[in-house]
Amino acid sequence: MFLFEIGKCAGNYLWSYVPGTSSETRKRKKIPDGSIDRNGEREKLCLQDRHVSCRLHRDDLKIYVQLPKGVEENEWIATHTIKLYDNLQLITNCLTDYCTSENCPVMSGGQNQVFFWVSERNKKMRPTAPTYIDMVMSWIEKQIKDETVFPTKYGNQFPATFKDTVRKMFKFFFHIMAHIYYSHFQEIINFELVAHINTLFHHYVLFSQEFSLVEDKEMAPLETLINLLISPNN
Repeated sequence: MFLFEIGKCAGNYLWSYVPGTSSETRKRKKIPDGSIDRNGEREKLCLQDRHVSCRLHRDDLKIYVQLPKGVEENEWIATHTIKLYDNLQLITNCLTDYCTSENCPVMSGGQNQVFFWVSERNKKMRPTAPTYIDMVMSWIEKQIKDETVFPTKYGNQFPATFKDTVRKMFKFFFHIMAHIYYSHFQEIINFELVAHINTLFHHYVLFSQEFSLVEDKEMAPLETLINLLISPNN
């Protein structure tokens, strides 16, 4: 589909939605501490025209998310899910020095919005943001590497529960991106990654809508941003 390079601030490595192309990170630049409003002001920052209009390209992403003729739908969904995961992981790697237990004691995703983790025993937990992100990304990676969930060998079939698993992954993707936009957008600006997170989130929104993977109410915390990103004027 398309390739793009991350800006100089995050190192010279590739972001890719092309199957078979690997991505690897390099060391991050240290950003000096400063007097930054950690929540409300950052939320407003991501809605500013100069940031909303910042993208890596001007192609119509709606074309890229549509199922090509001759491609099995689950294969297409699996490919995009893996690439969304890979690219989101690159961004979270850039924020590990800033998304800490001290800075982010809860997994916030907007005003009065906190995301909880539910354990396998159905116990509701309220971990710190870095702990939540680590648990989520580890769980997603486990699913992707599970041959019975994301089959890669010829003859193996996708399970009947595949889309349910993907929907859960996409819900987690949103939680992480909402946290980044709400709590770490100043770092995103400092790292010169605004175009990257916007392109990633735009891709996520359009793909979710194309295959009905996330309900609108689940994305309510970023509804204003979503409307701006998908606007023809942007």
